[in-house]
Amino acid sequence: LGIRMHVSRGSMSRSQKDGGLPPDSVVQTTEEILGDSERLVKKYHDPKPYSMRQVALAPCSPFSVTPELMKQTAALARELGVRLHTHLAETKDEEAYVREKHGMTPLELMESLDWVGNDVWYAHGIHFSDRELELLAKTGTGICHCPISNMKLSSGVAKVSKMLELDVPVGLGVDGSASNDGSNLLEVIRVAYLLHRLHDG
Repeated sequence: LGIRMHVSRGSMSRSQKDGGLPPDSVVQTTEEILGDSERLVKKYHDPKPYSMRQVALAPCSPFSVTPELMKQTAALARELGVRLHTHLAETKDEEAYVREKHGMTPLELMESLDWVGNDVWYAHGIHFSDRELELLAKTGTGICHCPISNMKLSSGVAKVSKMLELDVPVGLGVDGSASNDGSNLLEVIRVAYLLHRLHDG
């Protein structure tokens, strides 16, 4: 089809019984996840510039994976030369959860686990302080802005204008089909434009 595809190997390791969000039936052990991640990268990832097929490693979110998995995934991705992706700073509930569990904000947690840099991008990135936006800019850490999902779930409005002023890398996304009932990137482009015209002038 001529589509450039960057697929991500998602993962969840912290189930409800361990204080996480996902049910026990969908989580895997750290060892299973890392082993399969390495297998998939070696089988499918094409590292050439402008490659049509690349693989990224993508633990789901701070409330569905353990810090140990995040740290080991970052090390594996850098060893294999692939990018890192997760969902971050999407809701106030997430921030409260991370503060209660780890005593820091979601981005502070990611920084402590080596999850900042120009090989990392986060979906959402709504609830960042000005200091945290400066950290994203300084490290080249990217944000995938998902305005329709964020509006549908009442998550908030990402500070896209401020991000662009600071040269934070910003892209657009539809989020998963569970939180976006259209998955239409052209619609996302228009909604992002209108939302930020309304919000920021």
